[in-house]
Amino acid sequence: MPLSAGHIIWIIVGLVVAVVIALIVRRQLYVKSLRDKGWTFEGSPTLANTYGLNNPPFGLGYNRKIDDEISGTTTGGVPFAVFEYNALGYVATLALPRPLPELYVGSAPRPGAVGLQKQLGPWLVTAGDPAWAEAAMGAIGASVDALAAAGHPVDLSVDGARLVALGVPREAQAMESFLNGVEPIARALASAPALGGFQGPNPPAELSLYGHPDWIYRPSDDSWLGQVVHSSGGYGHEARDVVLGERLGIRMIGLSHHWKTDRTETSTDAQGNTTTRTVTDHHSEVVLEFHLPWHFGDLSVNWSGWGDRVRFESSDFDRAFKVRCAYPKFASDVFHPRQLEFMLKAQPLPFSIEQGRVRFSTQVNDPAVFEHCGSFLVTFFAGVPGFVWEDLGHAQPPISRELDGF
Repeated sequence: MPLSAGHIIWIIVGLVVAVVIALIVRRQLYVKSLRDKGWTFEGSPTLANTYGLNNPPFGLGYNRKIDDEISGTTTGGVPFAVFEYNALGYVATLALPRPLPELYVGSAPRPGAVGLQKQLGPWLVTAGDPAWAEAAMGAIGASVDALAAAGHPVDLSVDGARLVALGVPREAQAMESFLNGVEPIARALASAPALGGFQGPNPPAELSLYGHPDWIYRPSDDSWLGQVVHSSGGYGHEARDVVLGERLGIRMIGLSHHWKTDRTETSTDAQGNTTTRTVTDHHSEVVLEFHLPWHFGDLSVNWSGWGDRVRFESSDFDRAFKVRCAYPKFASDVFHPRQLEFMLKAQPLPFSIEQGRVRFSTQVNDPAVFEHCGSFLVTFFAGVPGFVWEDLGHAQPPISRELDGF
């Protein structure tokens, strides 16, 4: 007798329930195997657990994810944390007593890492300082070889005050064996006399960006919307991928602003019946602002909406840039011939300066764009003549002329 549709549905439901129960039991047994070793398991860790880690694979891009953290001490007593990071599987970090310079050791380059590469024995070593690389490998080389001889992957890095190891096995016994293989490397980095003279920078206190440990990255922080000019209509305003920095007292705020608006759509069917529905539209914009620590006049470059256009003797400059300013003489003093040459070379994004707030027009939330704009501003303001600063009320230029880059 063939099964009815209802019976088939119940069979499918039963199979799904059985699979779910099996997965739950498997998960519980896995967690128990970890805790039986005296380790702590956290199923929903936050990115705060990665604070202080800023070298690849950390510190790269946005949309960072962490899951399933296991923490404890190795057999020899070195504190460790293991967690899933992005799509890399399990990553281990072992504590070091002090921050050390950046270092990568493996059979292939670490994606995203910057530094000098040198083959030392079977391992490709990447570091900013060759002397540090050779001294470090002199201290840990034998332990790295032993890790490989035990059948474990070698993909190691020094990130601030932690040794990082990729390719950690998931199962408890194999994980313990891997950690015990990595432990001698951490101990050698911590205590080798030859490494005593090497010191790395202090790790960032929050999430940051590789190459810019002084910047702060926050996946979301709506409080910064109150610090910048942004679209104010609609509702549900959010600030995502917030990047904060400071250079020479100039504060940088970059973020993606998201919000919603509702509209009503009306439609009529073939019978003449009219229906209405509410449609929610999602909007976004990139906001990039630099807040000046000193007074400067208002002007804009390729920015629509305010001020009279000021023209200059360079036709090439006037074709490339529309400068607007309520005070033409001020604009002429700021945009002197060497400044015009710099502008043509730099090709900055459209920007405006108003009441100490420099706004750039950009369509992408990209740290490279933020860095470019920030570097441009330093050179731009450094190129402002001293008499202009005096007219603005500054006894001395607030930024060194040596940074003008002309």
